[in-house]
Amino acid sequence: MSTYTAGTSGFPETIEFQGEIYDTPDMEELHEWVFDSVCETPDGRTVEPDHPDSWLSLLGLI
Repeated sequence: MSTYTAGTSGFPETIEFQGEIYDTPDMEELHEWVFDSVCETPDGRTVEPDHPDSWLSLLGLI
């Protein structure tokens, strides 16, 4: 489960993931993951972009 802190860019500035607070990646990182075959999770694991714990999934981009 995740909790969001709203940011001015339309994406949250931070996200709570598995009890920890993480800063949301910048647009450049998100852009790379959209076109790459791997994506990171807030805790640094490498997963497929459509994995439920990927940044792209958590931010509603996939």
